[in-house]
Amino acid sequence: MNVHKIWLLLLFLLIPTILFAQKTRTVKGLVCTTSETKKGEEPLPYASLVILEGKDSTFVKGVASDADGRFNLQFTPQKGTQYLLKASYTGMQSVFRKLDSNASTINLGNILLEEGIELGEVTVNARMRDVDQVGDTTVINAAAYKTPEGSYLETLVKRIPGMEYDSETKTLKYNGLPINEINVNGEAFFSGDNKMALENLPVELISKIKVYDKKSKLEKLTGVSTGKENYVLDLQTKEEFNGTLLASGKAGYGNNNKKDFNLQGNYFKNNGNNFSVIANSGNLHMRTSYKDNIQENVAVNFTQKYNKKLTLNGNVSYHHNEQGNISTSYNEQYLTSGNKYQYSAGNNTNRNRNMNSSLGLNWQVDTLTFVNFFGNFSFVRNNNANNNRQATFNENPHLDILDPFSHINNVPDELRINDIAMGSLMQGEQHRYSFHANIMRRINKKGSSIGLTAQYNDSKNDNNNFSISSTTYYQLKNSAGNDSILYRNQYSSNLSPNRQQGIGLMFSHPFSKKLHAQISYNLNYSKQKNDRNTYDLSGFMEETAVQPGYLPEGYEASYIDSLSNRSHSSTLQHGINLYFNYSDTIWNINAGVSVQPERRSLNQKTGLHRADTTLHSVGFQPMLFISWQKKKNRITLNYYGNTWQPSLYDLISPTNNSDPLNITRSNPNLKPTYNQSVRLEAQNTKEGLFATLNWNNRINSQTRAVIYNQQTGGRETYPVNINGNWNISGVFRYQKRIKDFNLSANAGGSFAQDVNLINENQSEQPERSATHNTGLNSDLRLSYQPKWGNLDLNGRWNFQHSSNSLLETDTYTRNYTFGLNGFADLPGGIQLRTDANYSFRNGTNIKKGEDDQIVWNASITWRFLKKKQAEISANWVDILSQQKNYFRGTMADGLYENHTQQIGSYFIVSVKYRFNQPLHK
Repeated sequence: MNVHKIWLLLLFLLIPTILFAQKTRTVKGLVCTTSETKKGEEPLPYASLVILEGKDSTFVKGVASDADGRFNLQFTPQKGTQYLLKASYTGMQSVFRKLDSNASTINLGNILLEEGIELGEVTVNARMRDVDQVGDTTVINAAAYKTPEGSYLETLVKRIPGMEYDSETKTLKYNGLPINEINVNGEAFFSGDNKMALENLPVELISKIKVYDKKSKLEKLTGVSTGKENYVLDLQTKEEFNGTLLASGKAGYGNNNKKDFNLQGNYFKNNGNNFSVIANSGNLHMRTSYKDNIQENVAVNFTQKYNKKLTLNGNVSYHHNEQGNISTSYNEQYLTSGNKYQYSAGNNTNRNRNMNSSLGLNWQVDTLTFVNFFGNFSFVRNNNANNNRQATFNENPHLDILDPFSHINNVPDELRINDIAMGSLMQGEQHRYSFHANIMRRINKKGSSIGLTAQYNDSKNDNNNFSISSTTYYQLKNSAGNDSILYRNQYSSNLSPNRQQGIGLMFSHPFSKKLHAQISYNLNYSKQKNDRNTYDLSGFMEETAVQPGYLPEGYEASYIDSLSNRSHSSTLQHGINLYFNYSDTIWNINAGVSVQPERRSLNQKTGLHRADTTLHSVGFQPMLFISWQKKKNRITLNYYGNTWQPSLYDLISPTNNSDPLNITRSNPNLKPTYNQSVRLEAQNTKEGLFATLNWNNRINSQTRAVIYNQQTGGRETYPVNINGNWNISGVFRYQKRIKDFNLSANAGGSFAQDVNLINENQSEQPERSATHNTGLNSDLRLSYQPKWGNLDLNGRWNFQHSSNSLLETDTYTRNYTFGLNGFADLPGGIQLRTDANYSFRNGTNIKKGEDDQIVWNASITWRFLKKKQAEISANWVDILSQQKNYFRGTMADGLYENHTQQIGSYFIVSVKYRFNQPLHK
């Protein structure tokens, strides 16, 4: 072969290499973190490096730094596409670098990662999706859900698909998962008091909402999850408001004694520093007819970071609430010989005062040592008064559920079982304080670490209970042949101190860049006391019959030993835990098991009955979490199991007959219950699709067998194990935005089997009562968001069907709701708002049209002054006075329905002033 042919052959062999070199780009550098050495930095091994497309953060390629912190990452760029490099490490702030150079090798030099959990922010030119998925974090664009100016977070979450918000309890769920706390820029805001954030944080502050499972400090430092879920809403503040004091004051007053006063100041920075002062007094959203409804609070929250190594987070708050209601209820109890029916009506008032404070500290002593501390103190004082009347029947008398006792005298005595009038008063105080601390130390360059944890909880409950009752038994006759009547006038005092303490040791080790493991041991000891003293005040009837709550002189002599109780118990528990974590750019797998041997002891005396025993048991808690993600597709599978031991009181406590219509006793043959749940989720945020499937099952489930007394209507219950309790549910949701229109639709279904045992004669074997509950629901919402305002149209349908095996009963309910919600911004600083919902239902024992309602609200606001800082608004609530409050549900042993009286229409006028003052940034 001549020389020319050899050179030609070599050229052909080199062409692919040359072309590959033109297409392939190499990025290299060194990842390091701060240290107290002379250089001030040291290499950070096994950090995560990923390349993302700059337009939409699509994953391209990833690698981990080596033991010396160095990395070398190759990828093939596409023409006209910009790229970013993201460097991250558990417990550190993520860092982004633009890859603008067209060179074949880009040397980024040292990349410094600093302590502090903060989800990275990347500014992109494209319009952000309404909902996006970045790793295991769901990112919601707040601007995609338009709200009226001056709205609070509560208004925003109601409009986000997947958010389930209960305005009564202020509980929040996203995709069926409970939101345990609300954060601001990654830091806790009032330590889990979600109501403070929902009712007081202005929407104008928020740019994005991030939803994720927030790991504990130990989980972040070790990279290993223990399976305990803690989902949070993390509010990201707008850049223009960071470093700015936002303050406002509001005063409003209306008819029906309505008032609304608010003062607040908020200061946030994007690094997590914040300071908030909030004061409220009013009853604007309290809808019951009790005239003295009021909610008042004063609260302070702060987060301060010092030198990027020390962070303090704390809050203190005082709350005063007074709330009352007038309600009625209907209950249908499933029995083998025929159902029993109960109607009740009464009023309840609750006065509550509480103070709560907490303080958290995160301290990076040096690059290898981390200390975390959290402490809490609370004081609560309650005063709850209740007046109630209830009656039980062996056939349904079909009374008016809203006023059941107006025609009760027309019901024949042979249908009546009992009639009870009762008044009660509970006065109580609770003190509680607790702390949790841990220290973590990295022991080598590979990232192995050891940790020590400690916790202590102490609480004391002191309650006083008064009750006066009169019970008429229509199926029992006295010596004169008349209906038997039982009068009771009792007072009891309960003192319950509890203490819990524990210590733990853990070791974490990275077997490779992707695989981590952790083994730990915990020792916990708890001690509980419950001392109840009961007194019979029947001999002081003239002094105490008017209103419960008065203790006459010499009442101590009426002590009832048989209804008093002394109970002391303790638990010593060992915990041996093993967890593994595998993580790469696509997969994230957590698996583990916890084994918990424990010794429990109980010493109890009730009257002449005593119980003194010690029991040994072993519990198990397996868990498995698998997550797969590629681009905007994500699938997760979660399994969790838990062994639940029956309480010592259910096992061996003496019979409690303090309430003759509700007698309870124990069962020494109870077995542990094993609860298990599976959750499967799939979503594609690019297409706006989400689906979830949940399954729950209980093996050896604990329920209460019921012995029913036909003559008195009383129940004697005792705990038993039973199998067959399980449920399954699923939801599918679709979301799509087309220019100014936003469409959201979801549909779901559920099925549950609840099993109970009923025994109407103690000599017979209990009958198995199985109730099947089937639910179907759908929701459709269309939103139009022009520049001048917003218009929402929505429709909801819910179907519930229940059947019971004892008498083959069938109960169904269909609920329909159609709504409109909108606002418009007019010239001159005027804004009009209105919302209206038409709802109706039909089903078993529901009269056509009796629950139909149209709830219509409207308001007008005028904003004035130079920067629209002042406003006057008028708000008219429930214009047609048709608001109702009712709830229907079924359980294994029956059906129940509750109605609460509402206040009706009211009107309020308010004045508000706000100002923003930039401070140092």
